[in-house]
Amino acid sequence: MIIPTPSSYRPTLEDFKKAAQRIKEVAFRTPLIPLRFYDENPEIQLKPEMLQPIGSYKIRGVYNWVAKLSPEQRAIGISTASSGNMAQAVAYVAKLYNVPARTIVYETAPETKKESIRKYGGEVVPKPWEEWVEYTKNPESDRCFLHPLEEYGLMDGHGTIGLEIMEDAPETETIYVALGAGFLGSGVALAVKALKPSVKVVGVNSENSPHYYESFQHGRIMDTPPKTTLGDGSSVNLDAFPNTDQLLDLVMETIDEVVLVSEDEIKDAIRYLALENKLVAEGSGAMSLAAARKDTREEPGKAVCIITGGSIDSDKLVKILN
Repeated sequence: MIIPTPSSYRPTLEDFKKAAQRIKEVAFRTPLIPLRFYDENPEIQLKPEMLQPIGSYKIRGVYNWVAKLSPEQRAIGISTASSGNMAQAVAYVAKLYNVPARTIVYETAPETKKESIRKYGGEVVPKPWEEWVEYTKNPESDRCFLHPLEEYGLMDGHGTIGLEIMEDAPETETIYVALGAGFLGSGVALAVKALKPSVKVVGVNSENSPHYYESFQHGRIMDTPPKTTLGDGSSVNLDAFPNTDQLLDLVMETIDEVVLVSEDEIKDAIRYLALENKLVAEGSGAMSLAAARKDTREEPGKAVCIITGGSIDSDKLVKILN
């Protein structure tokens, strides 16, 4: 059962405030932590969403979406197609409501994410990329299906991050955020700009999955088959899915700029967060800091990096730290 929110939907400040009230007993209000520095103050603060109960920001949008379903809709259970973090959120929220959960994941999704889904009681169904894409077009109808690329109602909950940033640091001038589907970046941008229109929201792609960067440059959806990347949680080829023109419209409307970071820059950011700020971040989570650290503008101003999650396989983390 697909219950879509129209692609024309744009949550208002009031929608974000209502979402904040719905999720306040479930999602943690993460603090802003100054980036540790030595020679000079980069004026960068971190929003560590890996501190959420499931280890990523996804709990915000998913819980808010499920809370808005009718009791009858929730009772049949929830499903999604996800590389890992959305799936963990769906399984966790389903457990809170005591309803069944099913998650369709990439076969290549990190084992730590798949194991967490199972621990929360979710059914894990790994599929090759092509079958995963096909499932998003024709999901089974025995669950309420949360579409990872078509559920615009995720923006309400995700955008609560923007509200918290502006309440805790109203002097913020720039926000860096990884762009996967785009609902996090767009939700944050809509919430922040409703309070302070001058804030610049910079979206970040990895060089190995430059889907929004290339589409921004050409003004249309580009075919960008992703290569292997540490930023697997935000890796996608928009051209492989229907209806992504509307997604690009949303992102171009809300995000000021999209930049690229290399695999080495992502590694350096993961290492820096772990060794200096004692925060474990996955690749997608560290991409925002990677972008902020390479920003060469003379006056970047006070910035916030949204560290989206911390689900990284231990062996991968060890290799990066060494």
